[in-house]
Amino acid sequence: MKRAVLLSIIVTLLFATLLLAYVYGEVDKTSTVTRVIDGDTFDIATGERIRLADVDAPEYYESGYTEATEYLESLIDGKTVYLDVDDIYTYDYRGTGDRLVCVAYVDYDSTNLMNVNEALLEEGYAEISNYYNEFDPNSWSLLVPKETADATQSPSPSITPTSTPTPESDSDLFTEDILNVAVVIFAIILVIVIFVVINKTGKR
Repeated sequence: MKRAVLLSIIVTLLFATLLLAYVYGEVDKTSTVTRVIDGDTFDIATGERIRLADVDAPEYYESGYTEATEYLESLIDGKTVYLDVDDIYTYDYRGTGDRLVCVAYVDYDSTNLMNVNEALLEEGYAEISNYYNEFDPNSWSLLVPKETADATQSPSPSITPTSTPTPESDSDLFTEDILNVAVVIFAIILVIVIFVVINKTGKR
């Protein structure tokens, strides 16, 4: 009985960790916002341009453009942002091809980060545009615990960009996919090994 309870606890903790990683994402890059372009695009101190994933704010010729841009500025301009970069495409090939597709977070208080993408949606400054990528805007929460989002990285140093970032090659993206699959397989193998060890221990 004790063995079964222990196994259940281990399996539950493992899959809870995987679920949190899926829902809340991860911090791939940390930097400071240097310029807000519009309601869903901004530049960071590394010289890269960020396109907020799965949200669509008004263009300059559409109603609401100024309001959306000013709201995004109020959230992130000059602040540190924690970026979860899309693992599937990385760059926005539907646009200029040089914008990193991300979910962005900023400090909200001492224990929480705020999901900038979700804030734009909740305040009505953008609409969901759910492209094929790793994100699911329907699962987003406005606030995310800092320890969950792994927001312990230091901001990236401010550097002067010398050229437009080059999109990752197909082989780079394929390598990332392999690594993601490997992590899942490792987790499954770990559960199996733990189960076998517990069974053998119980039979002795």
